[in-house]
Amino acid sequence: MENLASEVDLLNLSPMDGSGSRGNHPRYLSLKSKIRDVGRVFVTGYDVNLPRDDVDGALRKLFSSCGLITDICTRRRHGKLKRSVIYIVGEGAAEKALKLSGSDAGGWKAIVNPYPFMETEGRSITVSVTGYDTMLSEIDIETALRKHFSSCGSILFVHISNSFAKAELSIVGEDAQDKAFELDGVHMGERKLLVDVVCGGVKTYHTVRHCGLIRNVRV
Repeated sequence: MENLASEVDLLNLSPMDGSGSRGNHPRYLSLKSKIRDVGRVFVTGYDVNLPRDDVDGALRKLFSSCGLITDICTRRRHGKLKRSVIYIVGEGAAEKALKLSGSDAGGWKAIVNPYPFMETEGRSITVSVTGYDTMLSEIDIETALRKHFSSCGSILFVHISNSFAKAELSIVGEDAQDKAFELDGVHMGERKLLVDVVCGGVKTYHTVRHCGLIRNVRV
């Protein structure tokens, strides 16, 4: 898998900033990866008074063999570091990371604990779809979308915005997220669709950055 840029804080960019391709952004890495290859773990064991940069660097070095590290999130509370969450993409990434528990990380031993995704994540999702012909009637758009996404699983509902510019579909099925992303960029009629999973998907980054408890990190 191609390495992501290391000198730009991609998590601060809009999806089309920087490279001009959302496929190089951590939020959209699942477009290139199967969700079974996305893993995350909890890590503790470091001195909670260490600078966060020191912990970040040590964790990146220790877990570099497990796959592509897309995010490291370390909370700070009352001036002290808490446990870190590491997101890694690669075959068997989480299992490889767990085997490193007890390893020396530069003067301290990393304690690694599992942090699995919920069973429903990636299987019960809501997708946002744009790019279709908005001149079609609402019923024609819904019919076309239901047919187009039928391979992803059971479609529970289709909601089309008042302007017809965007639709949301609720889909339940095995590997629904992977299958939905396979349809991103695929033509429906003469129009190319843009597909995003907006709810229920497996992510390659921590979702609580906006709370201000953790900082953005470079990938």
